[in-house]
Amino acid sequence: MYSAAPPLLPIFRSEAQARILAWLLLDPSREQPIATLADVGGVTQPSALREVNRLIEAGLLTERRAGNTRLVKANLDSPYHLPLVQILARTFGPLHLVPAELSAVEGIVQAFIVGSWAARIQGTKGDQPRDIDVVVVGDPDRRSLRRANARLEERIGLPVQITTVTTEEWAERSTGFLRDISTKPMIQVVPGDKR
Repeated sequence: MYSAAPPLLPIFRSEAQARILAWLLLDPSREQPIATLADVGGVTQPSALREVNRLIEAGLLTERRAGNTRLVKANLDSPYHLPLVQILARTFGPLHLVPAELSAVEGIVQAFIVGSWAARIQGTKGDQPRDIDVVVVGDPDRRSLRRANARLEERIGLPVQITTVTTEEWAERSTGFLRDISTKPMIQVVPGDKR
């Protein structure tokens, strides 16, 4: 399966390559098999294998064998590691970092990335996003949410604007703002209750 260059930042060879790099470099404790990386990249295992082989050849990833399984992780010794982390955090980071931070905050029922970043990652043309807009649904602990917001801004390197709405406001789309964002690109990053 062919993977075109990512619309948000087309400097990477393919969107699959950028997603695999983001997945591994933004959490250097991850060590993953090719099958997992194929899912992350949204490509077949042979395509993921080609991308991973290129990244290992470039010195950006390392590998080790555990039986028949080939495990891949970020090469922290690469001179390109830190600059790539900074680039990936701004471009693909919100897909990985926002869910991780917000899932740990009590009282969040759902969360969505909206605005220009959501539009660009979904292929809408326009200027590069200068911030990340997030809508949090529920009644989160305010202190925990502020701390999560600060950590996100530090890791992503962009301002993160979080708007909190109640579950009733979200369900009814009771404000012009909520009606407006409902018609535009959004990415759910904290899933709703699946009861």
